[in-house]
Amino acid sequence: MKLRDLAAAIGGELLGNGEVEVTSVTDLERAEPGALVMVAESDLLPRAEASAASALLLPQKLRPAAKSAIRAGDVRLALARAIALLHPSPPVAAGVHPSVTVGTHATLGAGGFFGPYVVIGDGARIGDRVVIMAGCVLGRQVTIGDESILYPRVVVYDRTEIGRRATLHAGAVIGSDGFGYASEQDRNIKIPHIGRVVIEDDVEIGANTTVDRATLGETRIGAGTKIDNLVQIAHNVTIGRGVIIVSQSGIAGSVTIGDGAILAGQIGVKDHVRIGARATILARAAVTKDVPEGAVISGDPARPHREVLKQQAALQRFLHGDTPPPGHTAG
Repeated sequence: MKLRDLAAAIGGELLGNGEVEVTSVTDLERAEPGALVMVAESDLLPRAEASAASALLLPQKLRPAAKSAIRAGDVRLALARAIALLHPSPPVAAGVHPSVTVGTHATLGAGGFFGPYVVIGDGARIGDRVVIMAGCVLGRQVTIGDESILYPRVVVYDRTEIGRRATLHAGAVIGSDGFGYASEQDRNIKIPHIGRVVIEDDVEIGANTTVDRATLGETRIGAGTKIDNLVQIAHNVTIGRGVIIVSQSGIAGSVTIGDGAILAGQIGVKDHVRIGARATILARAAVTKDVPEGAVISGDPARPHREVLKQQAALQRFLHGDTPPPGHTAG
């Protein structure tokens, strides 16, 4: 693809020779002729200009002297678009493998791919152009929208609803029972979970992530939400639209997360907590109470991040002798 065409396609500004041919996107260490290399910081620009790369992808603050380039207001978004254009996923040929098991009254949409040893339960409804890879198991009355993809060994329990263009990575388990028990003397009596899971359009769920079905009602994940690998979503959780949840986080039962919130890695959220829209929870926080809209919190227990920073600074001053210990009187 010519650089001028790529710049137009990804919404960037062309700098230099638009006739340069670009065939791939690589990092700086693997730069080669035909490659587009992203450079986010000025200290890497001289190396990038001296590399074998054919062109550079730059933020607005940088301007090259020795290579043609594309500048973009959001360089990461431009990178995503460039990769999608120059490295498209290989097409999957439609078809149903002979080993697929399809239950009674199940319907398979047109143009889909169903790999080896897929099991589809009674009454399931699969949309058009859906890709279901080897070893996936779909329960009874599962619904999957058009153009969704399930990677190998995804398990979807009964009555789960998955929207259009969803992506479920290998080993994800959707709709298993929530962890709920009642006590009777020295025994734990299981509470049956008769609800379901609803996953809206354009959701992506990472490898080995689990989403539990509701006790009653539904566990819901809003459109456009992206969930990383190894995340636990408990029963009756409601997650809004466009939420980001990073790996190894655990969300306890009946939590509500507002639209556009960001939860960084290894976060724990207590049951029945409400996290407001566009809130940011920093890594390893323990969220034990409601979080206001737009707040930035951290720590264990989680609290406003500025407060945490002030406490850390005060502790460092105390440890280095700059502040007298509590109760000390100069004399």
